[in-house]
Amino acid sequence: MDYSEIFNNLVLSFKNAFYKTGAENVVIGVSGGIDSALACAVLCTALGKDKVKGYFMPYKTSSEHSYNDALKLSEKYGFKLEVVDISSVADAFINISNNITSLRKGNIMARCRMVILFDKAAEHSGIVAGTSNRTELLLGYGTWYGDTASSINIVGELYKREVYGVSAKAGMVESIMKKAPTADLWPGQTDESELGFTYELIDNILYDIEQQHLGRNELYEKYDKESVDKIIKRIISNSFKRHTAFICKSGIDKRSNINENIFLNLDK
Repeated sequence: MDYSEIFNNLVLSFKNAFYKTGAENVVIGVSGGIDSALACAVLCTALGKDKVKGYFMPYKTSSEHSYNDALKLSEKYGFKLEVVDISSVADAFINISNNITSLRKGNIMARCRMVILFDKAAEHSGIVAGTSNRTELLLGYGTWYGDTASSINIVGELYKREVYGVSAKAGMVESIMKKAPTADLWPGQTDESELGFTYELIDNILYDIEQQHLGRNELYEKYDKESVDKIIKRIISNSFKRHTAFICKSGIDKRSNINENIFLNLDK
């Protein structure tokens, strides 16, 4: 796999999508993690550092090392990083919730960050860059209309392992490459402990389903049955997160999707 070519393809694809929007800038939530880090590298290469507005949005339990890594990233690529503390905003929602769980708290934080990013996009005549990778999208491992919300998703075609491969080729900040993936929603939280599987296992199974077209029984021959069944269940039960809201049928003649490409580069 040519990771340099993949990086260049992401840059070109983003530029083509961005200029269609008529936006002047792009805003992105910078967590200090690998996904937003690679997205920042793509954005700065595509548009230049001055058009990239980065926001680190900690909650009061967020770790210091996440900020340090976000800062290292901004220094490497030269974009401006602004800190917006979401603690008071998130707590306003958390305090009116009954018997709230860590998962629900995390969803509130993610949606608070989404609101901030889209408002900052409006402030800067920009669009919001998304940082959910393919592994997360297929598993539904993200907050609907939270961290999965964006105008243009940068890394949505890359499995987690491919995010690391492309990032390594791009010369990513070493501390970001080495740390355990985490949404940093509560102390000690990691992606793999929450999911119950390693990313290596998940990506292998997802690849065999998508690219090798293996059925359930064929997957059982390669992996333990419980892991296969749990991952397939997540893919199916969270499929709604990969689409815009279902639109109920009215009985009116079928509407066709508009292909905007037919309006591009045509004489007025």
